[in-house]
Amino acid sequence: MFPKFQESKLQKFKSGKIEKDIDIKEILDFLIPKEGFYITPILIDLNLLVFIAMVIAGFGFVSFGAEDLLNWGANYRPITTDGQWWRLLTNTFMHGGLMHILANMCGLLFVGIFLEPLLGKTKYLIIFLTTGILASVASIWWYDAIVSVGASGAIFGLYGFFLATLLLKVFPPDFGKALLISTLVFVGFNLLMGLTGGIDNAAHIGGLVVGFIIGLFMSRKLKEEGEVQN
Repeated sequence: MFPKFQESKLQKFKSGKIEKDIDIKEILDFLIPKEGFYITPILIDLNLLVFIAMVIAGFGFVSFGAEDLLNWGANYRPITTDGQWWRLLTNTFMHGGLMHILANMCGLLFVGIFLEPLLGKTKYLIIFLTTGILASVASIWWYDAIVSVGASGAIFGLYGFFLATLLLKVFPPDFGKALLISTLVFVGFNLLMGLTGGIDNAAHIGGLVVGFIIGLFMSRKLKEEGEVQN
């Protein structure tokens, strides 16, 4: 997010040597697990692989049908509560179409850049899965019969956790203030969009609240650990 100045790049520019555009390579680099940023790329890759598999299966590309989503593990109260509880998890790795997955993966990438290095691999993954499952529970508690898919419940959980850490000043004040504003705008905009219909706002709010509560409990320790390291 904050690249260092590279003297070698300046010298090449002055000498007239023009390098090839590597923007695509840099974007793809976010899909490769690496030290300090390991779980987020894996989660993105898993979601993309499921999406690609559904496209190859012939379900569509821009959007998928409800029946196909159900057959692959979507969350649906009548079926989920009839013993297929695994749908509370599987639906978090499925998406309803191209724009759905692109929006969610961008949101996951942004918050993952900040939270995964802060939490470490294990805690970060546990929070993602926990908030995702509880967001799915909120969905079937609120809605009698809607087909729900998407990682947004878990992503909202991460943003809820992120909000708690920002409010409790786990990050440096100047840095945290800018992030707090952008995060509030992101969360507020997406919740408002959910009011237009066709979006599982119950899962969004459920994940957000659970993540925020977890963040409140963990922020003090994270702040103390950060102060010790500094």
